Amino acid sequence: MGLPVFERLPPPTSVQFLGPLIAIIFVGGYLLRRALLPKPIPGVPYRKANAEKFFGNGLEMLAWKKEHGEMFGYLAEMAMELNAPIFQIFVHPLSKPWVVIADTRESNDIMARRTSRDFDRSKFLGDLLSSLSPEFHFHMPTGDRWKAHRKLVADTMSPAFLSEVAGPQMWESTMKAIELWRVKERLAEGRPFSISEDLRKAAFEIIWTATFGFETGAMKVQSDLLSSLPKFQNLPDIDQEVDFPVAADPPIFKAGLMLNDTLQSGIQSLFPRLHLFLAYNVVPSLRAARKLKDRVIESEAKKAIEKFSTKTDVKWEDQGNLRRYMKSAMDIVIARELQSARKEGRAPDPLSRVVQDELFSFMLAGNEIYTLAVWTLKFLTAHQDVQTRLRQELQDQLKPRSEMGVSPSASEIGSAKLPYFDAVLEESLRCGEITQTNIRTTQHDVTILGHLVPKDTEVLMLNNGPGVFMPLLHVDDSIRSESSRAAMEKIGEWDLEGMRTFNPGRWLVDDGEGHISFNPSAGPRHSFGAGPRGCFGRKWASLELRIMVVLIIWNFKLEPIPEPLSSFKPKPGLAHRPEMAFVRLTALG
Repeated sequence: MGLPVFERLPPPTSVQFLGPLIAIIFVGGYLLRRALLPKPIPGVPYRKANAEKFFGNGLEMLAWKKEHGEMFGYLAEMAMELNAPIFQIFVHPLSKPWVVIADTRESNDIMARRTSRDFDRSKFLGDLLSSLSPEFHFHMPTGDRWKAHRKLVADTMSPAFLSEVAGPQMWESTMKAIELWRVKERLAEGRPFSISEDLRKAAFEIIWTATFGFETGAMKVQSDLLSSLPKFQNLPDIDQEVDFPVAADPPIFKAGLMLNDTLQSGIQSLFPRLHLFLAYNVVPSLRAARKLKDRVIESEAKKAIEKFSTKTDVKWEDQGNLRRYMKSAMDIVIARELQSARKEGRAPDPLSRVVQDELFSFMLAGNEIYTLAVWTLKFLTAHQDVQTRLRQELQDQLKPRSEMGVSPSASEIGSAKLPYFDAVLEESLRCGEITQTNIRTTQHDVTILGHLVPKDTEVLMLNNGPGVFMPLLHVDDSIRSESSRAAMEKIGEWDLEGMRTFNPGRWLVDDGEGHISFNPSAGPRHSFGAGPRGCFGRKWASLELRIMVVLIIWNFKLEPIPEPLSSFKPKPGLAHRPEMAFVRLTALG
């Protein structure tokens, strides 16, 4: 009986299968690689080499950050390389490309006029903030939920709260920093010392006290320590920095800064949401910091609940009531929640996650204001002529206080007409690149500078590139949006010469009769964003920066700093902070 046909066939050899197997592996690998590579948006310029890399532009941006201290200069250079006012980058693996706008007019149009209908708050901000503060309104899309959350804290930006509560607290905390610096100036005997932590503690005390109604004591323990010290015996050379002993910070102060600093690391990660989720939920020290933060907020909330639970006569339209009852942001938020619950016929929830997140994130955002002050003092130290003119304006406009030899009050500082001072602050924001980018997400398929950009695309708008520090790239007006063309004359453009130079005069207008005025529209200014989703705390930041810088320049002369201690290089992080911040002080008055 014969064998079946298939049994009579010769056995297959490894060679027969090897070729097809290699082909399958090769084709499969090629297809997998193509599937994992970035998917460019058709028609939008990009660097082709980056589209052939799994990490796209990500690793190059991190390498740029390592060399330069920040990563967004990479994008400004890329705009010039591509000669493109709009281009795309590939930031995170397996994610959509981001579109970058390197045109200040179009950026302003997107933020100020093409608002939530076309562009809304970036989802990337949710990646950064959702692990720590999921109910913070800042990263929410525009809508009823965002409006309700923002309403809880809206009165913290009211004239009454700023002038009657926040302003005096800003003044008190800054004066404590000044007293600390008087002690340091005496001990240093003309030598430079670092000010970053001092200003950070002062800013933290301001925002903490305004949020919860009491101080952490971080400034006091440092002042008490240094005031008790005798004259230093072994000081370094006159151009070398003096290191001072540092007092132990209060636990809640350390917890707040630890939680805030962890956010800085998130922006440097290729997977920020995962990075921050693991950090806040796995790292023991951060878990402990979160628990302490929650306990403190709950404790203070209960005090405010007791204060307002029986009070039904708080009329929010009456600024006098705000002055009479509201001594902190906690008071405002708890009273608002109790009142809203009464109106809506529901049980109040003053200890909710919403209340806790809004209060704590209000505090975190306000703490970053010290960065603005540090950059301003660095520029005033490097430009002695600007510092001299600024101090003269302060003495002229606040003459009664100058003649009395005392510091002006918070209300006097807030109401004084100081055009040169305003120009100095605005130029410090510009040159310090406080906010190097603004970011929005497209709400549907939109057209930007003639290019179709799909829905749910992150749009990054540069504040450090063409039109700010580099010549504008050519854009035919016919491809701009209608609203952009209509607003063409509203904001000026900088002269090409000296775009990178610190020059407050660029913001001033001279009437020809010796009177100057500050022109906020002299050129692009997007440090606080623009439009309805611009910085919620802009009024707060402006007042705090104004009070801090006025009092410091009033009380001290910032002497020149040795070159090794005067670098303007930034250090990596969410905020664009200087790597070095030293002063050499001479006390005035």
